[in-house]
Amino acid sequence: MLPSGFLGTRGDILMDLVILSFIVILPVLIFSWRKVRVGHYQTHKRTQLWLAGVLAVAVILFEIDIRINGGTFALIAPSPYADAWWLTAIIYIHLLIAVTTSIIWTGLIIFSLKRFDRPPVPGAFSATHRRWGKAGMIAMTLTGLTAYPLYFFGFAA
Repeated sequence: MLPSGFLGTRGDILMDLVILSFIVILPVLIFSWRKVRVGHYQTHKRTQLWLAGVLAVAVILFEIDIRINGGTFALIAPSPYADAWWLTAIIYIHLLIAVTTSIIWTGLIIFSLKRFDRPPVPGAFSATHRRWGKAGMIAMTLTGLTAYPLYFFGFAA
């Protein structure tokens, strides 16, 4: 079991780090998007790969933490809202969006590494990359937006 978090909630330290990470993720995605818009393709690629690597490790550790502690519903059991249908809905919506985000982002990275030259330059795959990149940014934003009420009502309330 991990030590208690530093945000003063029932969440452990990893839970607190993950919830705060969303404050950093979106600005990094915007930074990466702005770099590619001005032609800094290598910076965009490096930023995305670095962010994907850090998030992959964080998500794996987070999933292990959740499973060791009996699952999401066991973790939120002390919440006064644990039995509320809407908190259950938030959990499942968050999970659906988070899994979708992971699939979009992983697929986009794999296909981009295969289809773009080294160093990366615009090409035939650019339009597809742009479309799925926007979908991934929207999905990541929604993942964060659904994480906050889940954290608040599950661990802070």
